[in-house]
Amino acid sequence: MPHEHGPRCARCGRPLELFTLDLPFGLGPRSWPGECACEAERREAEAREHRHQEHERKVQRLLRSSGIGLRHRDAGFDTFEVTPVTRPVVEVCRAFAEAFPEGGKGLTLAGPPGTGKTHLGVAITRALIERGFRAVIVNVPHLFLTFRSSFHGAAPQRFDETLDLLTTCDHLVLDDLGRERQTEWVQETLYLILNARYEERRATTITTNLDLDALRLRLGETILDRLAETNQAYWCQWPSYRRRNEP
Repeated sequence: MPHEHGPRCARCGRPLELFTLDLPFGLGPRSWPGECACEAERREAEAREHRHQEHERKVQRLLRSSGIGLRHRDAGFDTFEVTPVTRPVVEVCRAFAEAFPEGGKGLTLAGPPGTGKTHLGVAITRALIERGFRAVIVNVPHLFLTFRSSFHGAAPQRFDETLDLLTTCDHLVLDDLGRERQTEWVQETLYLILNARYEERRATTITTNLDLDALRLRLGETILDRLAETNQAYWCQWPSYRRRNEP
């Protein structure tokens, strides 16, 4: 038990409990002050801060490889303009990010240009990264432009590295799917990415301006069949944010 006139903690001034041991070889009893409770509290606070810093470093590292561009660097669920029309889709996307992962299930967000589908894709990506998942969003037309350039550049391994990232990340958003230039190679590469993710039960979310019939004609039955199995589709049918200030 702490003694009123015994040693006190140098940090908080509380009296310290003394522990006494009988030493061998006739050395007799010796007493030592125990550790103050504030030391354990300090270590736990330091451990929490260390875990927080590690999490923040991981988040920043994941954000750097997420594909989120400058225009959408602040895009999140809290910055999306919620109206009675948009609310159901926004809530679905938020719930999806909170419940992830769900056995490779993804979302399909379809609708006219300018309705914020990319914003929602970024919001999902950011929310998953905050939870520690490796989430990536790519603009599909730009992706294939980059792929083609890599074949003629100084870094031919870039294609393989990017393909590995897209097939192995925890969640992938294929943004603006259907606007890429149609070639047999593009079709095969899309199938390679989506099938690899399908086989490993990794979720893929897509955004597109096409309705499902047009998307079927564009992508082919094989690709759309996999998406139909894994993805719940939502139609983003509300006015374009880009045109709301037009006269």
